[in-house]
Amino acid sequence: MHVFFANTGVQYVCEPLRPGTRFTSSDVGLGWQFCELQEGSTQRSLNYVQWRIMNSKLFVAVDTTCGEPTCGFFSSADTLTSDFPVTIKGLLVPEPNPAPDAKPGKEDKKRRTLEGLPLVEIVIRPATGGRESAKSVHMVVDFGNSRTGALLIEPQSGETPDMEPFELVNRYHLDAWNDKGEFEKKHSARWFSSRTSWCMAPFNRSPKLEIKSYSEAPAKKGFLGIGGKSKTTDATSTFVWPRLFQDLSAVRMGQEAEDVAQAVRTEGDILLGLSSPKRYLWADDEVWLEGDVWYMADPDDRCGTHNYVSLLQGPLIRHLAENDPDDLVLPDPADMQISEEEVARETPSKPRHAPRAMMVAALYELLVQAYSYVNSSTYRTLMGDPHHHREIRSLSLSYPSGMIQQERERFQKQVEKAVDLFSATLGRSQSRHPIGKLSIDEASAVHLTYIWSELQMLNRDVRLWFQTVGRDRSPVSPAPAKPATSASLSPAAPPPSPGRPAPTSVRRPARPPGPARPETAAQSQREIRVACIDIGGGTSDLMIARYTSAGGAVDRIDGEILHRDGISVAGDQLVKRVLEKIVVPHFAERLGFGPDEVGRLFGPEQPVNRAFRAQRISWVNRLFVPLAQAYLQHAVDDYRDAPITHHDGQYVSQEVLESLQTTINKIYQAGMFDVKQPLELYYDPVIFDEVVHEVFDELLFDFCGRITKHDVDIVLLAGQPTKLKYLQDRVRLYLPLAASRVVPMHNYYAGTWYPYQDQQGGQLGVIGDPKSAVVVGAAIQALSHEGLLGMFRFQMKDATHTGQAGAGASTNQNSYYWGLMTDGASRIREDKLLFQPDDPTSRVEIPIVAEQVLIGRRKSPNLHAEVSPVWLLKLNKGHRHGPIDVSAVIERVPASASQEETLRLVSVSGLIAGQEATLEATADGPPPNVVFKWRTLAGERYYLDTGALDNIDGIPTGYG
Repeated sequence: MHVFFANTGVQYVCEPLRPGTRFTSSDVGLGWQFCELQEGSTQRSLNYVQWRIMNSKLFVAVDTTCGEPTCGFFSSADTLTSDFPVTIKGLLVPEPNPAPDAKPGKEDKKRRTLEGLPLVEIVIRPATGGRESAKSVHMVVDFGNSRTGALLIEPQSGETPDMEPFELVNRYHLDAWNDKGEFEKKHSARWFSSRTSWCMAPFNRSPKLEIKSYSEAPAKKGFLGIGGKSKTTDATSTFVWPRLFQDLSAVRMGQEAEDVAQAVRTEGDILLGLSSPKRYLWADDEVWLEGDVWYMADPDDRCGTHNYVSLLQGPLIRHLAENDPDDLVLPDPADMQISEEEVARETPSKPRHAPRAMMVAALYELLVQAYSYVNSSTYRTLMGDPHHHREIRSLSLSYPSGMIQQERERFQKQVEKAVDLFSATLGRSQSRHPIGKLSIDEASAVHLTYIWSELQMLNRDVRLWFQTVGRDRSPVSPAPAKPATSASLSPAAPPPSPGRPAPTSVRRPARPPGPARPETAAQSQREIRVACIDIGGGTSDLMIARYTSAGGAVDRIDGEILHRDGISVAGDQLVKRVLEKIVVPHFAERLGFGPDEVGRLFGPEQPVNRAFRAQRISWVNRLFVPLAQAYLQHAVDDYRDAPITHHDGQYVSQEVLESLQTTINKIYQAGMFDVKQPLELYYDPVIFDEVVHEVFDELLFDFCGRITKHDVDIVLLAGQPTKLKYLQDRVRLYLPLAASRVVPMHNYYAGTWYPYQDQQGGQLGVIGDPKSAVVVGAAIQALSHEGLLGMFRFQMKDATHTGQAGAGASTNQNSYYWGLMTDGASRIREDKLLFQPDDPTSRVEIPIVAEQVLIGRRKSPNLHAEVSPVWLLKLNKGHRHGPIDVSAVIERVPASASQEETLRLVSVSGLIAGQEATLEATADGPPPNVVFKWRTLAGERYYLDTGALDNIDGIPTGYG
C-alpha cells in the first residue's frame, strides 16, 4: 500500500514486473500514458493518474491535488474527510491499428486489457492537522557554472536540523528505483552537471473533458395562458482542460540533459541548451541566438516528428515570454481549468527566448523535483515523521564572491521568478508562498563550514577556539595598496620555457614591513583572520574576513569582510587548456590527424565546420571533457601507470564515437581514420604541472599577495581544482605561513555531522568533494538566520562595497582598475587603463573604431593580474558598410551605501558606417545604434557551447 498526502503535487509509485514479463513500445507506447481501467463491463478514466513501463517496472504518477471531480480531480478538499483509495487494475491500451498507412495518433478506438501487470494500491490521505500542519523544508542550492548541488533542511523541534543532500532524479530513465521498486539514494546524483537542455514537459496534459451543465427552462403557456408545455431541461456542454499534472518543467539537468539530447535523431544545427544558464545571466535578448531558434528534446516523440526533437513549446513556455520580463503572467492558483488562450501561448512560431530565461526554468526544475521528493514516503520515513506532509518554505542560493552587482540583482530576479512559477503551478496548494533569495557568497560559505567544523570538535566552545587560534591585535586595516609598476612586478625567476617544468624558486610576498601593530588595553581584542581561495568552474574568488567573539549567554561570532574579489579564470579554463595541450593533441596523434584535420574538426569555428556545430559541441562535452576530467583525477591520485581510454564505455559513450566517425567518413575518405584506435593516454606530471602553472600561477601569486597584506592567520582552499597537489604547494610557497595554516577543504576532517559523507563509509567525517563546503556553509548560514543552531549566532558584516572595510580606515575595497580588454587577452595593458583607484579622474573620452569594445576591471594593482569583463560597448552598423569613427565619454560612478563602483556611458558622437552615433531613440530619428550593457563573458559564447577550441597545440593561432 502506497500512502500519499493530498495536495502534495505529483507522487511516484514503482512496482516491479514479474520476471520474464516483456512489453514492446507498440504494446505500451512511449512515455507516460493516460490511465484507463476496465472495471467489470465498464471503462473508467482516472485523469489524475498516468503510467509508463520502464526498466521492467510499472511506474504510476499520481496527481494528489484536490479539485472538482467533474473536472478530473480525485476529490474536492471539502469532501476529503478520510483516506481515498485508488486501485490500478485492468489497465487499457489501444489495439494496434492494422492499417499499414495509418497516421500516427489515429489508432482504432478499441481498447484491450494489458495483462501481466502487478496490482497497485494507493491511498491519498487528507493532511494530518490540515494545511497549516505541514512541516517546513528549506532548500539551499549551490548552482555552479560546472556542477550543482543542494541541501534540504527540515527543522526538528529542540534539535539541530539535519541536512539532507538533494539528489536529482533522471526522469527520462527513472533509474532511481531498485529491482524491488524501492527508491534508492544515489551518491552520484548529489552533484550533477549544470548543463541544462530544453525538453518536453515530463507528463502529458490531461485530456480535454466534456462538462455538462443543466438548467430548467420555464414552461411555455398556451393561448390566453391556458395549458401549454411543462418545464424543460436544457443541457449545455463545455470542454475544459483540467489543471492537473502541473509539474510543467521544460528543462532537464545533469545526466538527463545529456540523455535526452542523445535521443535526438537529427543532423542539423539545432540549439537545445546551455553549458550553464548561470553563465548567461547577462544575455537578455535574442541577439545571442544569432538568428537561430530554440529547439527542445522530445524523447517520447509526442510531436510525432520521428526525430525526437521539436521547436521549443509546452505549458511552461506560456509563462516565459521571449524577452524574459520580470513580471510573469501566472494563473490564479485557485483556477482549476486551463483556458484556450493559455494553450495558444504554448507554441511560439519562432521561439527566441533570452538565454537568461533558462535560469528560471532550471531553478523551477529543482523546485518541482524537491517538492515531490520531500512529500514522498521515502523522505518522510527517512526524517522519522511519515505522518506529516511537507512544504518548501524557502529557496536560498549562494553566489560567487566576485559577482558584479548587476549580475547579483539579475540572479535574484531569476530566483524570485522561479519561486513564483512554482507557487502558481505544482506548489499552488502550499499554505505559504516560499521565499526566494541569494543568501551568502561562496567564499564566505566556506568560512562558515570551516568555523562550524572547528567548533564542533571543541564542543562548540567559541572562547576556546579564539584562545587557541586567535591573536590579540588592534582593529586597524592595512594601508591601501599602491599601483605597481612593470619593473616592480617583474618575476624573480624567468618564465618556464616550453618542455621544462615551472620553476619552484618563485617570488614570495612578504608581510608588510614595519613594527607590529600598536595595541592598547582598550583596543586589544582576540581576533582571527581567515582567507578563502575558492576556485570553482567559472570563477576564482578570494574573500578575507576577520572574526571576533562576544561572550555571554549567546555564543556569538561577528565577522567582517575585509576584502572580496573574483576572477573569471577557474576550473573550466584548466579543463580547456588540458584539452588543448594534452588530450586533443594526443588524440590527434593516435588517429594520425594533421593540423588541417584537427583545426577543421575541433578548432575555431569557420565556414567549413559550421554545418556540424551541434556535433562539435557534443564531441567537446561528451568525448574530450570526460577524458580531461579522468586525466585530472589521475593527477589528484598521482596515478601514472594506467592508461585513460575512450572506447570501453567507462568515460565516453559509443554514440559519441559513432557520431565522430560518421562525420569523419563524410569529410574524408572512409577508412582513412579510425576513432577507436587505442588512446593510451597516461598522466604525465611534468606536462600537467606546466598547464596548471600557466592557468593559475599569476592568479595565485596575486591572491597570496593580498592575503599577506591583510596579515591572515588561516587560508582555506575550496573548489575542485584545489584538490591538485601542485596548486596547494604553490599557495604554501607564496604565503609566509606555516604549512598547517593552509587548509585544503579536500580531505579535511569536518566531523560526522557533515552531510556529504564518503559513500563507501571508509572516511567518515572527511570532506571528499571540496565544492560541497559551499552549500554546507550556505545551509549553516540559513540555520543561523532562522535561529536553529541553539544558543549560537553568526553575523557577517560586509562593508567592501562602500570602500570602508576595516576599522574606520578607508581601504579602497571597492575601487577598481578599469580598462579596455583586447581580443584573446585577459589582462589590461597599461596604455589601455581608463581609471585607477588613486586617480581623481571621473570621466574619460575614448575613440572607438570597432563594433564591440569590452571593458574589464581588476582590484589588484598587479599589471599581470587577471581581469574580469564587466561592460560591453556595442555599435550596430546594421547592414551598412563603412568605417566606424566614434568618441565615447565614460564616467566612473563611485561606490555608495547601496551600490558598488561602476561605469556609465555619458555620451557618444561620430559616425557608424555613415550614420550618426546615437544612444537614445528620438521621435523622428532612427533607433539607437550604440548600446552599453554588462556582460561577464569575454566572448558571446563559452567554448562548451560552441565546441570550438581556439588554442590547440600544433594549430596556428587564428586558424580558419
